[in-house]
Amino acid sequence: MVAGIEATFAAADERARRLALEGFDRFSVQQQVLAQYVADKLLHSLDDAALALGRMLAVAVFMAFETFPGTELRRLGVDAVAAADASLSADEELRRMDPVDALESEDIVAMEQPALVAFVNAHIGVTLEQHADSIDVDDVAVVFRAILVEILALSHAVAPPPGYPVGQGQEPMA
Repeated sequence: MVAGIEATFAAADERARRLALEGFDRFSVQQQVLAQYVADKLLHSLDDAALALGRMLAVAVFMAFETFPGTELRRLGVDAVAAADASLSADEELRRMDPVDALESEDIVAMEQPALVAFVNAHIGVTLEQHADSIDVDDVAVVFRAILVEILALSHAVAPPPGYPVGQGQEPMA
């Protein structure tokens, strides 16, 4: 599914712009809290290149989850988005305290969503190359972190397939 999203955004024609705008509209409606979280993170005086990168990645990540066959996304609330952010923050703090640990927080996210993290990294790399003289690397780090939180949150928003048995001792998830 990531390849399809990649092709959509790589076209850079009127159809691709329309699909991206439609994806953004669906993201804003179907995942209001998460869309607002991402928007808030991207509005902190990011330079134009980082802001454009962040918007594109946010829509592409949402569309990758939305278009995966057989996937239904539950609507995320404030607590779920805050939990994804807190989870990433806790992991980042643990890794800062242990300089011997070779894994980064992005590696942990990539274990669950390798194609998406590779897609995000590729687009960040291209953007850094194309705008090497003008882009603020700290702004790109803000974008990257916001997108990692989005991936974590949407990963937890995936509803189990119909008829999926709830394990013994497990409560059904709302």
